[in-house]
Order: sequence, then structure tokens, then C-alpha cells
Amino acid sequence: MNRFSTILLLLLATGLAIFVGTTHRWRFSPERTLKPGSPLFQFDPDDISSISFKNGDQSFRIQRKGEDWNLTRGMEDTASPEAVEALMRTALETTVLDRIDDDEIRDEKSLASYGLLKSSLQIDFKGDAPPSLLIGKTSPDGTRQYVAFENSKTVYLISSELVRLMTQPIEKFRDRRLLPISTRQIERVVFRKRHTALELQRNAGGWEILRPLKTPADDSAVEELLSKIESLRLDDFQAGINTDAATDSSQSNPVEAQFFTHADEASYLIHLTVAHGVTAHLEPRKISGTVTANATELLTPRLEKLRDGALLRINPDYVDVIRIEAAGNRREITRTREGWSQESPKVRDLSKNLALIKVAKRLPATPTEIQKCGLDAPQRRITFLAKLSENTPEATAGEQTVASLAIGKPLEDGSLPAIVEGTSEIRLVPGDLLEVLP
Repeated sequence: MNRFSTILLLLLATGLAIFVGTTHRWRFSPERTLKPGSPLFQFDPDDISSISFKNGDQSFRIQRKGEDWNLTRGMEDTASPEAVEALMRTALETTVLDRIDDDEIRDEKSLASYGLLKSSLQIDFKGDAPPSLLIGKTSPDGTRQYVAFENSKTVYLISSELVRLMTQPIEKFRDRRLLPISTRQIERVVFRKRHTALELQRNAGGWEILRPLKTPADDSAVEELLSKIESLRLDDFQAGINTDAATDSSQSNPVEAQFFTHADEASYLIHLTVAHGVTAHLEPRKISGTVTANATELLTPRLEKLRDGALLRINPDYVDVIRIEAAGNRREITRTREGWSQESPKVRDLSKNLALIKVAKRLPATPTEIQKCGLDAPQRRITFLAKLSENTPEATAGEQTVASLAIGKPLEDGSLPAIVEGTSEIRLVPGDLLEVLP
């Protein structure tokens, strides 16, 4: 190949590269597709890894971290997911109201007339989105804004709503949640006030109270409480809070709630102090701020509000025999391979009815109270038994008690005292209990 042919091929290759490069930029540039009425941005929020803001000499960034967002550059803190969502939603809903093509922009002076020659206000959605958006002058009526993408001379007119959101103080983008995790992630929670503690734990069957006594919890009541705590927000942020002072238990009426997740037993602590208002200190964020007085009430729940109010919950799948004892008589209802015998039509609904009977009051199961309620010689006793075969691993073969309920004599107010074997409380229930027993 002679020298002329080599030079010709090099020129052709260079021209092809320039053509491909310019064509690619043209195909994917906003100038080609953005027309009046079309959205200014088209991106998938899941593809955005960060959002950068520049306002004069001030700049900051919101960085994605897993499912969360963090403020970096200018302030280190957790970002508000609601604020980030609102910003991206507004960007995607912003439409082009008018377009001034680059051939109408004669020189830099014309570009400067729109405030876009040296824009001090910019936003950039990092990911598959277009380059940084430069913000120019506001329309005379104050409702619209001139904008352009970086390295472009095409000018667009849009609503000012996006600009309003991005020019908010950085504090508006800080996370104000007292509990920065979903309640679905919580596996254990401890509420403390002075020297008392209320501890709950989520198990496979639902929530259980571990302290101050071990007893089933009302799942709906616990979930409702956690939902209300999840909705708590700081009214404002306080600077210069001493971490040691914020968690000093000697302060007036300190209240704490500690939340644990299952994954790595991570702990989130809310510490409230009540003195001339309510101040919340949050760990591990190490920030403080004021909060409404309602937070104190939510973080000091009453035991009775969270306890399971059912008289007795029984899973019928674990029961093979129901033994009823009354007035010296005893009968048994047995489940066979075909199901429960037909001796009592109520047996099918017994487990459901016992759960529907609600405890009105609880008394300590002291010898005096047991005798007073006639539980030392119960008028009725219902025992739920499981039959374990000899092949059952790690268990004794034969009958095993699942639960046993003793019922005493009716009290003057018509209520019935009952006690579940193995518990330390007498449960007072309505006299309707007798109507649901087989």
C-alpha cells in the first residue's frame, strides 16, 4: 500500500469517527427530542445514584446508599426520603412550555440575556439522566424559569416549581424522622422510663412481651403503636447538643426507646428529655431537635394497652383431645383421622370463641385471691391435650397438656374468674364464657 492510500484511509477513519461521535451525541441529546409539551427529564428514579446542587459558592450532594439517601458535601446527615422523592417526581413532571433553538441564540450576549451564560444555580441527576441543568432568569410573572442543559445553547421555558424545591435550605433535605427505618424491619423494641422497662419481641407467631412479664402481645396494638412512632418528625434541628448531656439519665423525666433489627442487630435509639419542651436525641445519627409532646406519650406505652386481651388462644391443629371437667363429671372429645367427633357442635368454634372472650380485669394469683374466686376448687376445667407417639423425637410419648383453663364461681358483678395453668394472674371475663363452652 502506497503512502497516498494510507493517508486516504486515515482521513476516512477520522471522518467516520467524527460522524459517529456527532451522530451519537445528536441522537441522545435533549435538543433532538425536547419539544413544547414534552417532559424536560426522562429517567428511572432507580437509576439515579446521586443528585448534585450548586447555588453560587454553596454546593451539596444527596447520595444514594442502598435504599437510603445521605447528605454529603456541605453537611453529613441522613437525607429525607420524602424530600428526595418529591424532587425527582417534580423533575419528571416538569414539562417544556417553550423552546428557543440554538440557531436563534446569535452569540453569548443573547445567551446571557436569559441568565444562562454563567449560571450560578445548577442541578444534576447523576445516572442515565442528561447533563447538569442550568437555571437562568425568572419570567416577569415569576411563575416560569429559563433553563438549559450544560454545553448547550438551546433554551427552555419551564414552571418554577422545580427551581423552588432545589433552592430550599439544606435543612429541608435533612431527614426529620425520629425512627429512620421501616417498622417491618423491627424485631425487638425496649421502652425505658427511669428504672422501668417494657420489652417486646417479634416471633414467628407475632409479638410477645418479655418485660416486665412474659405474656403474648396484641399484634394490632403493637403495629399501630410502631406506625405512630414511625410518623413522628422533628420540628427543628438543634446545633451544639452535648451527646453526654443529651443521654444523661439524671435529667428531668428521661424517656428512651431502642429499636433492633434482625439483620445485624443494629440499634436505633430515641432519647427524650422533658424540660421546657421535649427534646429528642437520635442515635446513631448523633443529632438533636425539638419534637411534639405527643412523642413522650408514644414512647411510654402502657403495658395493658399492648397485652393480648384474649382469654386464651389455642391452635386447634396442635390439639387431639379436649377434656371437660365439671361437678365431678368428666368427658372427652377426641379428634380422629376423620376429624372431631360429633358429640358437640360447638367444638369447631371453641378455639375461636376463647380468643374472642376479652379479659376485663386481672388479679394477682395469690392464695387469698384464688380462694376468694373459687379457683382452689374450680367449677369447670377445660384441658387441651396433644397425643405424642413413641416415634416423636425429643418428647415424651403419650398425652401432653397444650393448655388448661380453670373457671371459678361467678362474682357479684357477674364476671367469671379464670386462670390458665402456669400463669400468675387471675383473668376476669364476662359470664358469656359459659355459653361458648361445650
